[in-house]
Amino acid sequence: MANLFRKKETQQLSQRQMLATKYYSARHNILLVLVFTLVNIILLVTNSNTYFLFSASIPYFLVDLGMFLCGKYPAEYYTGELAGMEILNDTFFIVALVVAAVIMLLYLLSWIFSKKPRVGWMIFALVFFVIDTLGMLYLMDISTDALIDIVFHGWVIVSLTNGIISYFKAKKLPEEEELPEPQCEPAEEVQQVD
Repeated sequence: MANLFRKKETQQLSQRQMLATKYYSARHNILLVLVFTLVNIILLVTNSNTYFLFSASIPYFLVDLGMFLCGKYPAEYYTGELAGMEILNDTFFIVALVVAAVIMLLYLLSWIFSKKPRVGWMIFALVFFVIDTLGMLYLMDISTDALIDIVFHGWVIVSLTNGIISYFKAKKLPEEEELPEPQCEPAEEVQQVD
């Protein structure tokens, strides 16, 4: 009977650990989104032609729009139809950078404060990333290249959702009770007869 009870406790413990792993995996995905978004913005500002997936789209689009409207792209970008385009001053670009930084700060706060675990911050990150995904779908043409980005956004949403569900499932598990150590009778001393 004691073995059956210990086996059930081990299963609950491993289920609790599995749920905690899912929660912290989702939490780490928030950090990955933040890091890759920051890297993408730095690459954009330095006019690199590299873009990493697994990042938030709205901050990237804001900085991209600021660069475009303020004439931050190479001169050959503004030829043809764009030759007579009015270039805005750098204030718009700075505002776009600040707004993008505030959005990334919100992801950072979600990552930091979801550690305890505080599921409210994870829910906030999920809602925020869903809004980012909807913004991406609205601003982006659906193409083969965009399809990969859409799949990654979907994967992050599923990961965050699984993390939140895992948190609530773990809350429903019964509290872990400490089992008393089995009491063994001391062995009787055996006297040797010579």
